[in-house]
Amino acid sequence: MLIRHGKPLLNDEFTYRDIRIEGDRIAEIMPYDASVPREGEEVLDVFGSVITPGMIDLEVHGALGRDFSDGDREGFEIISKSLLKEGVTGFLAAVNAFPEDVLEDTYRALGQWMDDPAEGTSRMLGVHMRGPFIAADASGSQEAAYVQAPDKALFDRLNGLCGDRVKLLTVSPELANVNDFIHEVSRACLVSLGNTKADFDTARMAYAYGARGLTDPFHNTGVFSPQEPGVIGAAMDVAEALFVNYTDEFSIHPAALRMLFRGNLRRACLISAQTAFKGLPNGTYEIENHRVEKSLTKAIFENGADAGSVAGMDMVCRLVINMGGIPIPLAYRAATETPAKLLGIFDEVGSIEVGKRADLVIRDMHGYEIEHVFLGGKKVV
Repeated sequence: MLIRHGKPLLNDEFTYRDIRIEGDRIAEIMPYDASVPREGEEVLDVFGSVITPGMIDLEVHGALGRDFSDGDREGFEIISKSLLKEGVTGFLAAVNAFPEDVLEDTYRALGQWMDDPAEGTSRMLGVHMRGPFIAADASGSQEAAYVQAPDKALFDRLNGLCGDRVKLLTVSPELANVNDFIHEVSRACLVSLGNTKADFDTARMAYAYGARGLTDPFHNTGVFSPQEPGVIGAAMDVAEALFVNYTDEFSIHPAALRMLFRGNLRRACLISAQTAFKGLPNGTYEIENHRVEKSLTKAIFENGADAGSVAGMDMVCRLVINMGGIPIPLAYRAATETPAKLLGIFDEVGSIEVGKRADLVIRDMHGYEIEHVFLGGKKVV
């Protein structure tokens, strides 16, 4: 396959180049219009379109009425195929707090899926353990009744059930015995703080014990102030990664997001945190004894509380771009290169380089809407 006349994202800018794919790899990156098609070679002319690496979403709960906690293989396939349409070629399945028997069934099913995924689906790269080790008074859309104190034995059991594929764990730093827990589990996965009202000193100590990230800085993470920077200030000070979910300008002021990005261009990592409400028609839904009102940009419980994200990664990136003030290439790097590096797979994916897997997204150069998606060198969208 020869892709001609496109503008791939190379380093920090879109540059006119031709790209040749052989098998599942990027074989050549050539000067613009300098490539010569080989006999019988398929040629795709994408004149002026921009090309980004396939996006990697480190927090996906579900889509189209399906949730990974259902433990349903058919649902896994529906979610994973929908992600490809968003330009997401790799992701972490996120699991919230649930009763332990539900968690065990879910992690076992996720491990079985990763051992034998359906064809034509986005790659499940592992699991984001989003609960249950979070504070009840900052649990957000998660059921407070199911959260609990850190339990290394439970972590090990769930991690084993999915084939030791928990890649990211969100934990609240104010919980009892949390620092010893962080110190131990940080050897197995990346630990991120979240769902917390902890003060600066408490959060800073958790980072000293091995936490490396902050999940969703502007939701359920306390308040930043000059006198008490809180967990946000501690993360800005020392964290390796800031996992940012931006779905509208009302819950996060654009100026706040610009400040975060500008001060942390290489640490900001975009996530969608999309839930089962992503892709559903607007309306009212019943879920786990709750009534949820889903609109274009939000899902809201009957008490007015946020029920989770309804935006996919493609929309998150375009919202960040449309907000202005952040270079477009850097917005896409926060959804490709940064997550790949955090997962330790940047030698395979996350940038457009010779020898890397040909996971590519071709976008219209004006609105950045998706035109084609390549997964392992095959055009799947």
